[in-house]
Amino acid sequence: MKRVLVLTYYVPPRAAVASLRVGHLLRTLPRFGWEVLTVTPDFGDAPNAEHLHSTTAVVDFKAPMRRLLGVGSRQTTHERLGVERGTIIGARSWSQRALRLGYDVGEYANRSFGWVGPGSRAIARVLAEHRVDAILSTSPPETVHLVAARMHGSIPWIADFRDPWLKDGERPGALVAMDRALEARTLRSASVLTTVSEPLAAELRERFPRVPVVSIPNAYARNEWEALPFVEPQHATFVYAGQLYNGRRDPRPFFEALAQVMRDRLVRPEEIRVEFFGDDDPWLDAMVRRYGIGGIVRLYGNVPREDVLRRERTASRLLLFLRDHERERGTFTGKFFEYLGARRRILAIGGPESSVLDDVLARTGAGERYRTIAGIRDAIVQSVAEWRRARTPIVDEAAVAPYEAEHLGEAFARVLDAASGHARSDAGA
Repeated sequence: MKRVLVLTYYVPPRAAVASLRVGHLLRTLPRFGWEVLTVTPDFGDAPNAEHLHSTTAVVDFKAPMRRLLGVGSRQTTHERLGVERGTIIGARSWSQRALRLGYDVGEYANRSFGWVGPGSRAIARVLAEHRVDAILSTSPPETVHLVAARMHGSIPWIADFRDPWLKDGERPGALVAMDRALEARTLRSASVLTTVSEPLAAELRERFPRVPVVSIPNAYARNEWEALPFVEPQHATFVYAGQLYNGRRDPRPFFEALAQVMRDRLVRPEEIRVEFFGDDDPWLDAMVRRYGIGGIVRLYGNVPREDVLRRERTASRLLLFLRDHERERGTFTGKFFEYLGARRRILAIGGPESSVLDDVLARTGAGERYRTIAGIRDAIVQSVAEWRRARTPIVDEAAVAPYEAEHLGEAFARVLDAASGHARSDAGA
């Protein structure tokens, strides 16, 4: 069996949607002839020991500043300095902007360089002890690619991007310029680049015309859902599971539409519930109260993954918030594919004029996307009407089957085979 060394910050059972893509590879690649070894930083948790070869230290460039400011181990810098955490929504005070700039610089250093030394040393040990046929680094954070570029030598290297390296509009201009230079220098020795959608692949092909680029969408694991039955919800229930990234995923259009529906008495308060899992920041609670929907919207914070999946399967609609940014047109979030596995209809909100989600939603019949308050209002009212008839839709299993994890594993196996010069005579060998 061939062997691939995977460099990643996210590996099951770490509770992050970023762990899902790697988790699917750990489970499916052996079916296609590839043994998987993983190297990951040690964050004090317990990743899956079956596949884990090595954990390493990681450098935190923000730690010296936190110590200088006297920030405790269970404190945030905002709490220590008495500064309210801001979002990208609305105006921010000078102290919020200063803290944000400091955070951006420290986080940039961590994401780019925090693992270069420890990761390189760990990989050197692995390569000394094992034959490795290929190396796969998957980001974010981008420091995994710097390690791979530094250490792969003559071993074929596949650089995988769950999100783009270049994030215009999300980082200060000077950091974006540094990213462009760092990306160009790092990826020039890659054998193949992979990413999650064709629009993002097209961007990479434009910047790296001499490197093969392959689009491999995310996936869902059917086995996660086999023990979770479909249950008619007690209320017309809208579920959002995931992070809002400080307001980059903006729930305001949904809240405005919901508030209008309630003011117009199109729906009774006892008929509807909105549940947020993963984000319970003070700014979100304040926003809910500002729209006057506090009796309807519940913020549960982080809960065990199985509980979240169970709530998704009993939902009337699964909420997905997209950024109104052109780069979002190529974004396939891991959460979107988890929702496909839940097989409850998706209500996607916002985003640019066109999105890769539109095609999948249309082909699978798994939901709709709306960019106007009027459209969102109609979707809420329709969902409640279905609930009143006890007819909450279930998405056809055959329609979402092409997005099962088995297909993701096979696609990566083909890339690994081609890069390493191995050919498979049978897809399941």
